Amino acid sequence: MQLSRFHLFLALAAILVLRVTVGYHFFKEGTNKLKYGFDASGFLSSAKGPLAPQFKSMVDDHDGMKRLGVTVDRTTSGFGSISISPEKTLALWQDFRDKAASVYRFGDPDLVEKLKQDRIKMAAAIAAARQSGDAQEAQMLEIKRNAAEQKIIKIRSQPQRAEEFLADASAGLKQWIADNQAEIVAHYGTQSREEGFERDGENKADAALYVDSLRYQVDTITSDRKKKLYGWYASIGNMWDAFEGQMNSLATEDQVKNARLTAPLTADRQFDQPFSALKMVNRIIPWFDTIVGVLLILGLFTRLASGAAALFLVSVILTQPPWIPGTAPTYFYAIELAALLVLFATCAGRIGGLDFFLAASANSKSATIQQTPRERAQTASA
Repeated sequence: MQLSRFHLFLALAAILVLRVTVGYHFFKEGTNKLKYGFDASGFLSSAKGPLAPQFKSMVDDHDGMKRLGVTVDRTTSGFGSISISPEKTLALWQDFRDKAASVYRFGDPDLVEKLKQDRIKMAAAIAAARQSGDAQEAQMLEIKRNAAEQKIIKIRSQPQRAEEFLADASAGLKQWIADNQAEIVAHYGTQSREEGFERDGENKADAALYVDSLRYQVDTITSDRKKKLYGWYASIGNMWDAFEGQMNSLATEDQVKNARLTAPLTADRQFDQPFSALKMVNRIIPWFDTIVGVLLILGLFTRLASGAAALFLVSVILTQPPWIPGTAPTYFYAIELAALLVLFATCAGRIGGLDFFLAASANSKSATIQQTPRERAQTASA
């Protein structure tokens, strides 16, 4: 089938518009994520289908057992007792107390001695200013001397205050566990409710998946359980934040300056590791979207960009496979995936894009290589 020039022009224009539109969408998604932040934990945690375990494993402590201190002692039959203990959290808090004391040098006698010497010098300067009749200078020096005195008191009290903060935080955590332990144990002891209903026997998972009325019931149960779990997450997170803030607040300005820190110290949260798979995803995806968008708009390395974007969208669709009932709709991802496959197949970057010049340069070099020595000499002389 041959196309007229007009229809060929329309086809090329349509491919150009498609490339720029898809590129702009990726670019806007990426820049918005860079501007407002991006967290894939909710999306990955809700993954369904055969690959769900792999996606959920990328989330830091996706079931909350680490941050809540939940342990399950399983028996050979698969059942076991559920308990909740603050011991691991308390050990991490103690480690953070020791870390803060070491980095900031709580109670540092050398710093206290330096402040004492400064105080002595300022006392002499105050006496000299008063003797000369400079009341304003004397007042300024008196304020500085009092500030040095307060720093001395604060530094000397740091070790004791750190112990008090740790004791208060530990007591608060233990009390919170005592108040919520029954509910937390019950929550983890009834996780099977999200898999279906016992009355449906061995087929409970299939019934809960493919029977609409049962699936809606299970979805409601799952939603309610997540709300409760996220409330516990917030409470525990606030305790961690408060304890970290208290430890950092103990340091004086001089101690913070001497520590050469660009940000406040943070504790080692076993449920929120800085270099986890989730953190890497959260860092990479915004830049990936932005770069893919720029390349598609410019028509540069279009086949590489569209292929990588297509693979990314395939992974997104696999988190919510459309052939499984009850999954979140991913048809809009599928539509964009189809568009990317068209761009990949048609080398769309050569149509109003920078790939045109790359291809022309490559063809020119190829033609030169294929010339005979005599032809190359004639071309050079010409």
